[in-house]
Amino acid sequence: MLLFCLPASAVIADLKEGSLVESQNEGGIIQYTIEVSGIPKQAEVIEMNTDLIPVPQASLWQIEESGFNISGGEESLNDHKIELTADSGFPDKIAVTVYGRVPVLTSVEIVDGVVVTRRVTQTTGYIYYHIKALDGNMDALGTGTTKTFSITIPDDEQFMSELNAINDPEMRGIIDDLYSRGLRDEAKELLRYAGSPKEATLPLTTAVLIGVVLLVIGFGAGMVFGQIRAKNMQDFQKEYKGE
Repeated sequence: MLLFCLPASAVIADLKEGSLVESQNEGGIIQYTIEVSGIPKQAEVIEMNTDLIPVPQASLWQIEESGFNISGGEESLNDHKIELTADSGFPDKIAVTVYGRVPVLTSVEIVDGVVVTRRVTQTTGYIYYHIKALDGNMDALGTGTTKTFSITIPDDEQFMSELNAINDPEMRGIIDDLYSRGLRDEAKELLRYAGSPKEATLPLTTAVLIGVVLLVIGFGAGMVFGQIRAKNMQDFQKEYKGE
């Protein structure tokens, strides 16, 4: 009775190797080793989570100690979540090494000849690790431990730094709008033009507006031709089926 009434201790993770900084560049390789302690005596399962992505030819999780089981076998060592079980109790400390890649938030698609860059909007709240102890009913014992990080996109930081240096607010708005819509190459071209010395031949704002109009026309033409191609394909299918 007294054993179950006593409050369970908090799981502790001490960093032994590596560096767990607050922000990581997308796609970067991370390796760290922690020592997990403070495991309650009643614990039957230790659950570990990470948002890091497995790297080919290397296990995401590397457990140094023995004497307990890994649910799902060796293959589960590349899962984001693993569970350790022990029939005769866990040791006082468990050394865990994690080797993986920071999630990539950027993807590139080509839509009717236009390169569109898409980004995952969430950049914070990713976890290096989240560790908790569970009893036989899979209920949490005590307090777990969590270490989080945010993801930085180096190109974005450099772009925003250069954009903020542009004095013309109208120009900044146009470039920022193109960039946020995924037309990154076009936005960077205008940014390079805006930040370079110019001869007194054509007003800067006029040049930008002309460029944007041409871009919109090109994008609209691509959509129109895409619709025409789709209609022609539908007509072809109807003729093929004899409709």
